[in-house]
Amino acid sequence: MTKRRYIEDPLSDPPKRVGPGPLALGFALMFGVALALTADSHVDPRSTYAQVTSSISKTLRNWNFQSPNYVSLRNGDWPSQLFTLATGRGATAPMADDTPAIAIVIDDLGINAARTAQAIGLPANITLSFLPYPLRSRELSRRAHLAGHEVIVHLPMQPTGNENPGERALRIGLPSDELQQRLGWALSRVSDYDGVNNHMGSRFTTSRADLLPVMRELKVRGLFFLDSRTTNKTQVEKVAQEVGMLSGRRDVFIDDEQSASAIARQIQLMEDMARKNGNVIAIGHPYPETLKALMTWSKTIKERGFRLAPLREVLILRESSTPALVTAGLSFGPSR
Repeated sequence: MTKRRYIEDPLSDPPKRVGPGPLALGFALMFGVALALTADSHVDPRSTYAQVTSSISKTLRNWNFQSPNYVSLRNGDWPSQLFTLATGRGATAPMADDTPAIAIVIDDLGINAARTAQAIGLPANITLSFLPYPLRSRELSRRAHLAGHEVIVHLPMQPTGNENPGERALRIGLPSDELQQRLGWALSRVSDYDGVNNHMGSRFTTSRADLLPVMRELKVRGLFFLDSRTTNKTQVEKVAQEVGMLSGRRDVFIDDEQSASAIARQIQLMEDMARKNGNVIAIGHPYPETLKALMTWSKTIKERGFRLAPLREVLILRESSTPALVTAGLSFGPSR
């Protein structure tokens, strides 16, 4: 999984080199055992996964993180990153599982630190999308990554109409080098990201000519693009396929209407689509009603017959599935 971390400039006097700490040695030993076990074709990788992640979880629970540079680490309901690290499997495709997968993305993070912190407190397999222009987005996205979340950049793009998408937004008609410069700036403002999705963009995402240089740069960086689908004229998936990069579309907006009853209806729609298609991608925002509803709902997700999955995992599932997913019932958000 591609990670892009931006940190402050190093100190002028580099720290002295020391040997690996006990935690690093412990992880290395566990990973070595996992690799040795999976070398035997008779060993079930799921069994290996369970053994290794159980050992890691115990180690993390027993380890005393005294340094202020550490935050509490949490494992998600489906920690596929740990499986990849421990066994070398799953780098290009997630494990087979017939349980309907639900990917949830929380947009617009970084503006309100308190609500962003609440979003970070959601189950770790919920993907968090950070706007690049808030001053604290880099710091908060780093915290989200350390808490186990997949992080993506909420890339500002020109909407239809006069609404302001934010600083250095991607706009139609800009030279390719300017588009790439703005993209680079946006990516530099967020830490540990795996991909992007569009913030607004109902105008920009309809322009193949303007999307092309952006998609090519994202492809070079090994990133994916989630189309937030703010217009039915979007060209995102078509252009992404043209350049050969991983992409996909949002199916459900959870909270266009912010009442508890409306959010409950959208969560039900999300579940219905997951049952029908095998997976679903939903987008919500850090509204108090949304965060409360998702925290309550996530506590019973397994009993309800679903699993939370990081966004990249669902995009890979969709790319590898045949026939293509049925998209009947696909909704579009307000023109943004």
